[in-house]
Formats: sequence, structure tokens, C-alpha cells
Amino acid sequence: MPRTTAAGEPVPAAGAPRPRAARPPRQATGLRQRLAELRGPATTPRPLDARALAALAANPGCRRRALLDGAGVDKGALAQALGAPANFGQSQFAHQRGNSFEARVKADGGADLVRLLHERLRDGTEPPGPGAVATPDLTAPGPQGRTARTALALREATEAGRWALLDHPMVSLDVAGSPAFLEPDAVVVHPDGSWTVVEIKSFPMVDGSADPAKVGAAARQSAVYALALERVASMIGEPPEDGDDATMTPGAAGPANTAGAAGAAEAAGPVIPAPPADAAEAAEAAGAADAVVPAEAVTLAGTTEAAGPAGAAGPVIPTDPAEAADPTAAGPADAADPADAAPPADAAEAATPVEAADPAGATALEGPAASAGPAPARARVRHQVLLVCPKDFSNLPTAEMVDVRKQLAVTRRQLDRLTRIEEIAAALPEGTTFDLRLTDDGRTPTRPLEELTAAVDAVDAAYAPECLSACELAAHCRTRSRGAGLVEALGRGVRGELGGLTTVDAVLTAAMERPADDAPTGDPAVDALRRAAALRAEALASRPEAVPCR
Repeated sequence: MPRTTAAGEPVPAAGAPRPRAARPPRQATGLRQRLAELRGPATTPRPLDARALAALAANPGCRRRALLDGAGVDKGALAQALGAPANFGQSQFAHQRGNSFEARVKADGGADLVRLLHERLRDGTEPPGPGAVATPDLTAPGPQGRTARTALALREATEAGRWALLDHPMVSLDVAGSPAFLEPDAVVVHPDGSWTVVEIKSFPMVDGSADPAKVGAAARQSAVYALALERVASMIGEPPEDGDDATMTPGAAGPANTAGAAGAAEAAGPVIPAPPADAAEAAEAAGAADAVVPAEAVTLAGTTEAAGPAGAAGPVIPTDPAEAADPTAAGPADAADPADAAPPADAAEAATPVEAADPAGATALEGPAASAGPAPARARVRHQVLLVCPKDFSNLPTAEMVDVRKQLAVTRRQLDRLTRIEEIAAALPEGTTFDLRLTDDGRTPTRPLEELTAAVDAVDAAYAPECLSACELAAHCRTRSRGAGLVEALGRGVRGELGGLTTVDAVLTAAMERPADDAPTGDPAVDALRRAAALRAEALASRPEAVPCR
């Protein structure tokens, strides 16, 4: 008689396959399908580039932009349909000039570009000779294929230990739970295994100086590329024991170079002035400026030197000082792993300092008289990018090194603060979509304006005047912010000073209502507003002929 369980089910015989438990049904609507519904089933998703990603990282509290960018919605077409088109962008002439200049910079297989990078490094190594720069083929179908092909090319170039130039590689970065595919202008692989991001811009560099605002924007964009490349480097190999490249100067390149050159002062070139500070980022980083260590004062061991710059580094362009106030940008290097720092017992007497840092090289010794081979190259991303611009309004390229450690730390922190896209999408009303319902020619939207406006307003926005130069929907958000009387329309600095007063009406009410005893309220914003209102009334009373402000 067959045995049964307490529930009356038959017990399978020994050796018989057990029945598999029923799997729970999958959700009918995944994140990818939900994002397709938001932008429209027949709409091609718009890719997220590094410029848009840097703008998104600069305003992480804007859930509207995070959702629209994650869903691949064309914000320019959406703003046009809402009746508030964006008034910024790159002209066709400037776009063609930029492409022509980039083609000239990368001519001859990128030999001139690598030579320009080597000149700016001033690390004392031999310049690359003819045919010494490899240019791997990065052709692959689709963004996922190109990303995988780029990672493979970076691995092969790093292991080869030679110069290599990757023209328009593709890397990916997770943004609020959605992958973003980025395409830098170029990435150079050094013989020591390090990688340098190359950013080519068409604005001029006159006498070694350029527009500080444009340099800061280029630095933030390059920091996004460096952040994505760090993910690839982490999959290829471990960083050096001395810490990440945030403590490495160009003159100290190489895993075994632990001493900076003392005579780099005369090699320093022109310095591009720093762009103006952003009020919001400066307020966010207040109190952390003292924790930033200059790149010239950092050695490979993570300690500072009191005299002279470290390494024979070329001229480094300082960028946004507001982003510089980040204590995570230039922290001390990570301590070396004790397991990696100690050589095997049989080779302890013959081990050199380089072998002590590389156990693989130490164990390869066959005896005390054997000579150690070079340490294997380890993939790492340099935190100084090469900015290439036209020289003095000509079409000849010139370049300078830009330190992006501070922008890299700010971008990493801001991206971590972004709300995940699935959380934003889950809070939307049922049936919300940003589909324009274009006609057959793909040019004319047919969706009613009221319905489209309600869909956009269903997602919270964090408008600031700085959005006018970075977001296509800024004009629409400004109109809605002014209509609601929000103080965000006056700027982030004003919004921060007003504290809990979020509307203009609340600000005016707090300023005009004065108690009889004129006692302080305890709210510094309200007390400051009342003092300002009293001073204004006193000034108008002293001059009766003056016309009061309206």
C-alpha cells in the first residue's frame, strides 16, 4: 500500500523525481513595459547622453526629469506640444564645426591626439612612435553589443600594455534603476593600464584660457564618463594597492612609481580660471571645503607634501569651486591589502618593493638570483581628463588637463540621491502617459493640450532658474511655478533662505504682519523679512515724493 502524507498526498518512491513547486505568476507589467507605455508604444526612446545626465545629477530632486529621461521621452517635442518650446540648443553650424574639428583631432589613427596627451602629462616616458597606437574596432549591433565590445577592447588593450585609442566607445551607467548608455568622444589606454577620458569641445582656448562656465560643464560631463568607466575597470581588475587614481598625478603614473618629480614647478603651464560657483552646490557642500586636498599636494601613499607640487604634472585646469567643496573628492587612499603586501616566505629575501606589492610577481621567482618581471597592468581610470579645444580661434587643436575628482564625487553622490524610476512610476495615476499621438508623418501631435498638461503635472518638479540652460521643459515649469506663486522661481538661494515659506504670498504675509511688542518670532527667516519691511517703510517715509514699489 503506498504511503501518504498527513495531507493525504502520496509520497514519491525513492529515486523518483519530485514534483516541482508551482512558480508564482510573473507581473504582467514590468518596468520596461511601463516606461514604454509612458512614452508611447510607437515612440522610439530617446537615449540619455552625458550632458543630460550631468544636468539631472545637478538637480536630483526633480522627479519629473528623472522619469522623463528614464522613459526616453523627447522633452523638446513635449515642450513644443505644451506651448513652451525650449530656447536653447546647438546650432547646425556649430554642430558641423564641432564634427569637423573632432575629425581633425582624430586624424591619422589618433596619433596626434595621443601625442598631445603625452606632452601634457610630462611624465618623462618615451613618446609613442609611429604605429604604436592601437585603434580597436568597436563595431557591434545595438547599444548592449557596443557596450560589451568596448569592455572587451579595454580589457585587451590593458593586458597588451601599449597605447590604444578607443574612438567613440560606449559604456553604461545605472541611473535611478534604469541603464543609460553613454558615448564619450574618446578613451586613451596607457601602457601602465590606466585610462584617460578625452573630451573634445569646439569652444576656443585663447592663451591657455577658456570660458570658465564651459570648462565646468565639460568637466561635469567628463565626470559622468569617468564614473561609467570605473564600473568597467572594476570588472576588469582590482585598483592598485596605493589607492585609486584620485591620489595619482600624471607625473606619477604607473603602479610602481612612488616618488614624484621635484622639478615640476617650471613645467607648469597656463591655468584656466575657475568658473563661478553655483549657490545650491556651495550651500550643499558648506563646511566641507577644508577637507579637499589639492592634487599637487597628494602623493601615491595618500599623504601631503609641504614643499613643491607632486609629480611632474602638466597644467591642470581648476573647475567649479562649488563642486570642489566635497569631502569625498580627495580622501586618503585605501590601505593596501595585507595579504597582497606580503611576499611568500621562500622569496621574502629576494623580494623588491615592487614584488612586495605584487605577490604574483614574487611567486614567479625561481631563486634569489632571478630577476622579477614587470608588474601586470591593472585597469584604473585617471581622474584627470584631457580637454581638447581649438587654439586661438583657429582649427588647430590644443589641450589641457582637467582635474575632475571633485565633479566625480558630486555626480556620484547626486546620482545616489535620485529616486528610483519604478517608485516614481508607481505613484502616478492609472493610465498616465506622455504619448503625443503624432500623425502618420510623425510631426504633428494630436493629443489634447489639457490632457497632456495634466499628465506632466502629475509628476512633481523641482524648478530653478538654472534649469533654463539645461532642460527643455524649463519654460513650462517656470510658467507653472510662477502661476502657483512658488518661491522656487526666484532661485535656489532665495528658496534656501526662506526656510518653510514656500509661496510668495506666505512671504509677504510674514513680512507685513508685525506684532505690537515687536518681539522676535524665533524664525530667522520671518524676523529678517520683518526687519527688511521696517527698513523699507522707514526709507519711503523719509522721502514722501518717492514712488513706492508695486
